[in-house]
Amino acid sequence: MTAAAPRILAVAYGGGHIAMMLPVLHALRARLPGTHIDLMALTTARRAAVQAGEHPLGYADFLHLVDAGAALAHGRRLAPDNTHPDVPEAETLAYLGINWLDWEARHGATQAARLWAESGRRAFYPLDFFRRVVAQLRPALVLATNAPRSEQAAVDAAAEQGIPTLAMLDLFGLPGDAFAARTRHPDRVCVLAEAVRDNLVRAGWPADRIAITGNPAFDALHDPAVREQAAAFRARLAWQDKKVVLLAAHPEPRSHPATSWPPGNALPEAMERTLRDWVRTRSDAALVVRHHPNHWHLFPRLPDTPQVHFSEPGVEAIDPLILAADCVVVQTTTVGLQAATVGIPVLALQSSPGALSAFSFADLGVAQGVRDVPDLPAAVNAALDHPPPPTPWARHARAADAVADEAVALLQRRHGVLAAPPINRADEPRCDTTCRP
Repeated sequence: MTAAAPRILAVAYGGGHIAMMLPVLHALRARLPGTHIDLMALTTARRAAVQAGEHPLGYADFLHLVDAGAALAHGRRLAPDNTHPDVPEAETLAYLGINWLDWEARHGATQAARLWAESGRRAFYPLDFFRRVVAQLRPALVLATNAPRSEQAAVDAAAEQGIPTLAMLDLFGLPGDAFAARTRHPDRVCVLAEAVRDNLVRAGWPADRIAITGNPAFDALHDPAVREQAAAFRARLAWQDKKVVLLAAHPEPRSHPATSWPPGNALPEAMERTLRDWVRTRSDAALVVRHHPNHWHLFPRLPDTPQVHFSEPGVEAIDPLILAADCVVVQTTTVGLQAATVGIPVLALQSSPGALSAFSFADLGVAQGVRDVPDLPAAVNAALDHPPPPTPWARHARAADAVADEAVALLQRRHGVLAAPPINRADEPRCDTTCRP
């Protein structure tokens, strides 16, 4: 390893975790030309990594660090009901088997069987395995997100070996959050906003280890190409002069005693009906109906009108729809948080069982609270006619650049690494009002 070209180990699971990681790796390569990055893209993250042009590693690439025969045998035993079409069979077997061997080494076979019976994959924490991975790769820095299991093990193993570590927290770090409750902290944690920093400090994290950067998974909202897609969407529907409302809804996973809304589709269907009725009262307005990607096909597909567009998740990406909106209506989907980060007004249903049992965007200051469905029309009219200023959750630049700067700072302090000059962000879009085109 040379001072100008360090080796970095990045570890990320799928979904929002790999979406956070990929932009940061791109930013790091711009700052540290020649950097060697080993990306362990775990489970469903592999497909996203390959699509992004990465050459990811997985558990199967490190079978030589363990008893490969025993690992694969355990993997085949555990694989039924633990497969996914986006994960190659070899990786599934290695992932399950290596984690089982790690359990056996630390707890014994009887306790391993009990852990599997009680918690399954959720209890994995392959610290011994990642001690070997880190010792073999000898990175100058380890990057991860707030995911438990492999990512936590990678950060902890690196810290034991004196290697700088950086983790990214995707959401809020509220009381009860497993990441916030950790007592072994990375050298740096990158968070969404001041409120998240305060949550971690209250949980016992040292304030000087926390950097406010935003979430890199939301960076597409700052991409000029996505703003152009948003403008094209409005033009295609002849909505250039309309005030556009985006309804981003989802089924409620559970009930709550403080609301009459049951689990399932009743609340999002009522929100859709109410907003479809409302938009007919305003010739200057338009509505995009967007149900959750995993559930949209379960909702009635009402016909489009000149003022209403039903968005299919497999056909249209969410980011252009957010930027095309003048107001976003949600329960607890992260679409609301994404909109707030670019200064778009968000309305959140406080009668949502999810908001009452998990978190409320209104209580967090991300959105304006709406008491219940009948109150939606008046709240939407107010948000469109008198847009509120951006909330403290709004970000004015790409989070990946800020996270990469934090990573380079860790490398400079520990290894004297020289980076290219920081990217000039003077020409990037600002969110003083909104980042909508």
